[in-house]
Amino acid sequence: MPRSDFWSGLVVAGFGLLALIWMIPNYAGSNPFAQMPPGLVPSIAAWIMIVCGGIVALKGLVKLIVSGISPLTTEINWSAIGWALWPFLFVAVAIWFMNFIKITWFGAILIGLMLFLLGERRWWLILGCSVVPPVLLYFLSVYMMRIGVV
Repeated sequence: MPRSDFWSGLVVAGFGLLALIWMIPNYAGSNPFAQMPPGLVPSIAAWIMIVCGGIVALKGLVKLIVSGISPLTTEINWSAIGWALWPFLFVAVAIWFMNFIKITWFGAILIGLMLFLLGERRWWLILGCSVVPPVLLYFLSVYMMRIGVV
């Protein structure tokens, strides 16, 4: 596990660095009248990712050095890679479906099915986690816009 800790920590820290250097400056936008700049919260999250990913990578590196394991290997476990990639395929197919169906109709099914496929079997948790976000999105988009809040 120290090898996977090392590499996953590096990936998380790298993604945080990518967000901080490229994504946030180019896509966060600007609002001179805002009291809080639009890029502030994403920048804080990116810094948290960099720090936490660095800690995990450093801990994994120390374990690798202590146990004498190389961080690189020539053995590739293709079944483990395939198992790690199926959630991305699931989300890609779900995004394609959402081109044709409103997210408020499809969101609950998408979230519930993903939780079930990831191993969650408590029906009350699946129901709560899958129904609450689309209901809140519906409330925000319909009712709050009618009264001019959003």
